[in-house]
Amino acid sequence: MLSVFLAALCHITLCLSGGGSSPVILAVQQGEHIVPVDTLYPDYRGCVVFEATKTPEPGQYMFVQNNIRLFNFLISSQDPIDMTFHAGLQEGRVYDVRVEGSEENNTYLRFYRFLQEQYARLNRLADEAANSPQALPEVIRLEATIREYTEFLAEQHKGTLLAIIAKNVFTPVLSAKSHPVDYLGYIDFTDPRILNTAILPLRLNEYVNHQRASSPETLIQHTDRILEMEMHPRVRSYVTRYLFSLFYSSDILGMERIAFHLATRWFPEDSLLSTDSELQREIETFVRFNKHCLPGMTAPELILPDVYGKLHNVNRLKAPFTVLIFFEDNCPACSSQLLKLIEFSGKEDVSDVQFVAVYTGDNKDILLQYTDFFPQNWITLWDPELNSGFPEKFNVTHTPKLYLLNKEKTIIGRDMGAETLEKMISDQKQKPFVLPRAPNLVLTTENGSTYALYDVTAPYTILYLYDPSCASCGEVTALLYSMFTAAKESEVMVFAVYTGSDYLSWRKWLAEGNYSEWINVWNPANDDRIYSHFNTNDIPLIMLLDKEKGIIADYLSPNDLVFIFNQLMDTTL
Repeated sequence: MLSVFLAALCHITLCLSGGGSSPVILAVQQGEHIVPVDTLYPDYRGCVVFEATKTPEPGQYMFVQNNIRLFNFLISSQDPIDMTFHAGLQEGRVYDVRVEGSEENNTYLRFYRFLQEQYARLNRLADEAANSPQALPEVIRLEATIREYTEFLAEQHKGTLLAIIAKNVFTPVLSAKSHPVDYLGYIDFTDPRILNTAILPLRLNEYVNHQRASSPETLIQHTDRILEMEMHPRVRSYVTRYLFSLFYSSDILGMERIAFHLATRWFPEDSLLSTDSELQREIETFVRFNKHCLPGMTAPELILPDVYGKLHNVNRLKAPFTVLIFFEDNCPACSSQLLKLIEFSGKEDVSDVQFVAVYTGDNKDILLQYTDFFPQNWITLWDPELNSGFPEKFNVTHTPKLYLLNKEKTIIGRDMGAETLEKMISDQKQKPFVLPRAPNLVLTTENGSTYALYDVTAPYTILYLYDPSCASCGEVTALLYSMFTAAKESEVMVFAVYTGSDYLSWRKWLAEGNYSEWINVWNPANDDRIYSHFNTNDIPLIMLLDKEKGIIADYLSPNDLVFIFNQLMDTTL
C-alpha cells in the first residue's frame, strides 16, 4: 500500500472494456523473459491503476490478462509518469488502444499498427511473388519503404526507447567488405535500457545461427570481437551469459569450445558475473569437466585393465579411428547405443575402426558378461576404483558418453549417437584434400579499425601485398583494382596489405588512386606479423584464397588471375 506521506511519481492506468474482473498483470520484457512487476485488480469500471513512489526501470512493458498479452508500451526514462490507456477486448483480441499523457507511446502504438498492416501486405505480396516473379519488385520496394520509415522514426525520436525499438526492426545491410559482427551494428551496447527489451536475445541468436557453418576458431574470434566492443557492464554480463548458454546447449559439434572460451576468458574478467554463486559453480564445473576433452584436443591418457587384468593404453592403439564409449549397466540409452555400435562394427568397411567400451561400474561379473557379449575385436575395460580419473578427464557425468578419435588420437567428435558417428567416419574417409590456409593477418585499416583476413566472408579473396615505393606496384595495383571493380558481382574481395610504414604517404596514395572499394590494411605496430609469413622484398605478391582462406594459388601475375577466375567462376574479367 502506498504511504500517504509519499508522492506517487509513477501513475499508470488501464481502462479495459470487455476484460471482466480477471486480474491484470503489469510485466516487463527482460531479454527472452517476461517478468511480472505487479498484479492489479479491475475496479467497477474495468480500470486498474499502478502507482509507485519511484518510476520503474526504463524498458518495454506490457499488460497481460488470462495469459493474453494485451499490448506493449514504453517507459524511456525515470522521469515522473502519469499516463492512461484505454482499450477494448473482444474474443481475446485487443482493439482501439489509445493513450493519454505520453506522446512517445502514442507514436509507438501508431508505429506498431503500421508494422502490422505493412507486414500483412508484405506477406501477401511475398505469396504472390512465389507464383509470379513480376510481384518481386513490389516486395522489394515495400520492404525498402518500411526500412526507410523505421530509420526516420529512430532519427526523429533519438534518445528514446522508441528509437531503439524502431532502429532494430531491421538489421544493417551488409556488403562483402562488412565484418559479420556488423550484423549487430544497430545495437547500442552502451545503453542498459536494451536489457528490458527482446532485442538482444533475438539478434544474438540470429547472428549465431548465421555463423553456424563457421569453424569454432572463427566463432571464437567473432565472439571476442562482440565482447571487446564498448558496453555497459550490465549489458556485457547479459551478453556473456547469453552466448555461453547458446553455445553450451548447442546441438552442433564443437560449439562447446566457444562456451569453454567464454568460461575461461570472459567470465573471470566480469565482476558482476562473480556475484551469482550458482552460475559460478556451474561455470567451474563446466571448465573442470571439459578442459581436457574438447574436440580438437588430444584425448587424455587412459590406461585401464580388461576383465583379465591386462592393461590397455587407448592412446597407443594402432587404428585410423577409435570409438570410445563409456557405459553402465541398467541404462536403456546405453543398451540402445551399444546395440547400434555392434551392428555398425560388423560392416565390411569398418575394419579400420577400433571400438573401446569402458564399463563405469564395479561389478566384475557384469563386466565379464559384456566382454563375452561384445564382438571379439572390441576392447572392454573398466576402472572400479576410479584411479584413472576418467569421469573428469572425459566429462563422464552421464552415460552413454561417446568419443571419436583419429589416428593421432585427436578428438574429432563427441556426444553423438551411433548414426552420427557412422556418418562422421564415412565423411572423414571421403574427406577431400584440404588446401593449406593463409595466415590470419590481423591488421589495421586506413581509418584505424582492426580487420583480420579471416573476417572477409567473400567466396574468393585476393590477398595482395604491395608497397607503392616498389617499381612495379603502382602499375599492378591499378590493373588489379580495375579487374576487381569489374568483377564485383562475382563476390570477390581484395585484402590489400601495405607492407611499408609511411602512413601519411600511403593515405595520400590511396586517395589519389581512389582505391576505396576494397579492404586497405597495414601494420602500424613494429612487429613481424607480416614478414614472418611473407617475403616483403618479393612484392607485389598476389594470392588467390577460397572462402576458408585456403591458398588456391600464389605468386600470381594479373594475367594468371584472369585465367584462374575464368576457369573457377565462368566469368570474364
